[in-house]
Amino acid sequence: MDKKIAFVKDYGAYLKVEKGLITCKIKDQVKWSIAPTELHSIVVLTNSSISSEVVKVANEYGIEIVFFNNHEPYAKLIPAKYAGSFKVWLKQLTAWKRRKVQFAKAFIYGKVHNQWVTLRYYERKYGYDLMSQEMDRLAREITLVNTAEDVMQKEAEAAKVYWRGVKSLLPKSLGFKGRRKRVSDNLDPFNRALNIGYGMLRKVVWGAVISVGLNPYIGFLHKFRSGRISLVFDLMEEFRSPFVDRKLIGLARESADKVTDLKTLYSLFSDMKEDEIYTQARRLVNAILNDEEYRPYLAK
Repeated sequence: MDKKIAFVKDYGAYLKVEKGLITCKIKDQVKWSIAPTELHSIVVLTNSSISSEVVKVANEYGIEIVFFNNHEPYAKLIPAKYAGSFKVWLKQLTAWKRRKVQFAKAFIYGKVHNQWVTLRYYERKYGYDLMSQEMDRLAREITLVNTAEDVMQKEAEAAKVYWRGVKSLLPKSLGFKGRRKRVSDNLDPFNRALNIGYGMLRKVVWGAVISVGLNPYIGFLHKFRSGRISLVFDLMEEFRSPFVDRKLIGLARESADKVTDLKTLYSLFSDMKEDEIYTQARRLVNAILNDEEYRPYLAK
């Protein structure tokens, strides 16, 4: 059975065990109630209370409880039996040794495919020529390469085409010349807004990776570096264009001035389709645990 992740999103919620079920309530209103056998983890997104009985049941059934502050994970209760996480981490290390290129190809194929979808959307709607067919060709070529270096080379080639297309979609008043990341590059408003969107996306993906029991520091595409959440950056690649870029391009074309308004930006990115990101994290952990093919998130 594919186990579920339960979210505690409402301020003042209280978790207790009732009739054998883990139940989330606000005063007398039941928000959700579920059998512990159906749960993989509980994600606590806001200030709430949890009874010791819930912690005891969670330990008994191997349920992990993850706590967030502003959508960024800060603590995780791992069942004392530890078997679930330990098994996942061992399999993740094995996959890193044997299937690194396979996973790297899947992440970047998903990224480039989704970039192609974004450009193709504007080509079809407005009749532009954004060279989306070149993105499609590069996405297919990614499936044929055999090394991580070749994957990254194809990603870099696709990025040149993609950001050139994005530039042509934006009002010239924004001064966007291409993708820049560092503040020291004297970023234009669109690049600053992209950084905000990617930052919010990173938090959600980080939470999803933690919640399914994966080690966020063991990535397949991004290399090890002290404190670097490499696997989070890997999984983020698939969501950048559909969940951040496309929204921001639409906002810029509609009203370029709003790209500099922080309230508008945080509102724009507040809906990151958490369910789809968590579902993709579960696909990733299942592919690792069962030695199955990993299928990236493909936008439509």
